[in-house]
Amino acid sequence: MIRINLAPTKRKRPGAAAAPAARATTTAVATKGGSGGLALLLMVIGWAALGGAGWYLLTIEDEAALAVRGQAAAVGKEVNEIKGAIDEAGLKQREEDVKRQEIAITKLKAKQRTPVFVMYELASMLTDAQRGGSVTIDEEKYKKNKADDPQSEINPSWDPAGLWLTSVEETGGKLTIEGAARDAADLSEFTRRLRASVWFGEITHPDYERVTQTRDDDEGARHLTWKLDVEVKRWN
Repeated sequence: MIRINLAPTKRKRPGAAAAPAARATTTAVATKGGSGGLALLLMVIGWAALGGAGWYLLTIEDEAALAVRGQAAAVGKEVNEIKGAIDEAGLKQREEDVKRQEIAITKLKAKQRTPVFVMYELASMLTDAQRGGSVTIDEEKYKKNKADDPQSEINPSWDPAGLWLTSVEETGGKLTIEGAARDAADLSEFTRRLRASVWFGEITHPDYERVTQTRDDDEGARHLTWKLDVEVKRWN
């Protein structure tokens, strides 16, 4: 059997069906918008955390670098102090070595210095030229002496028998010579030869005095006694 519903039915309004769909769409959009904002927020928080970590690491690195520099400076200072101590010790050692060498050289020179050649020069001055006597002349000094004093010229025919030595002493590179002479002319000739010799340097003016020596025949022999200092320019 066929039943027919004759009761009127309510028509659905067009907007009624669309409203739930719109609400669903709005909800979906809202839901989608909320997820995007949350992701962006999380991203910002992540970047901030990363930046903070980087800044913290840089700060730690700077502090570590400063600490390392401080340690390096301290070590460098200690090294310089050690070097200074080593250099000072080495310098003192070198100074002591130099002093010892100077003392050794002085002793060696004292041993090498001998009056043999100087005494030979004096003996040659007091030897007659006919018997080989002579003076080892320093030509440059001799020319200057003659230019300053024409009376400084040596007399090659001098008889050295008129002068003799009684004492020769050496002190500090100088000779103190004492002797006698018949007269002042003999003493002057001897000093001229000393000034011209290559072996001798500066000479003092001789101190002299006249003396009379009494002999058995009651006759007095007059002569000079004298003393002078002369610098030795060379020994060997």
